Amino acid sequence: MSLFQCEECGCRENTAVSCQGFKSMAHLFSWRGIEHRKGKMLCCVCGPTEYKNGKRTKYGVWHGRFPRMFLPKGEFHTNNQGNLTHTKTGNSFYTLFDLCRKGEDHEE
Repeated sequence: MSLFQCEECGCRENTAVSCQGFKSMAHLFSWRGIEHRKGKMLCCVCGPTEYKNGKRTKYGVWHGRFPRMFLPKGEFHTNNQGNLTHTKTGNSFYTLFDLCRKGEDHEE
């Protein structure tokens, strides 16, 4: 499973709990009202809340499998190992960039 940065909100997400980021299966969902998000890699919160047939998805809320971590938006990419790397510095210790971190260590 790969980690990626949500292109809408900037949080860290895992493809296994976010419908692969919604990109490859975009045709299954209704994008009404969130058309600007279609084609982006999205976390489960930013993903569509309805399928094309009108049935509600399980998305639109955080999955709770791990803490939601916000990183500086647009500054990370998924490396060859499936982990997040800071694009400018090459630093793979993405937790150092956690925008909610106040200098204390925290568990994931």
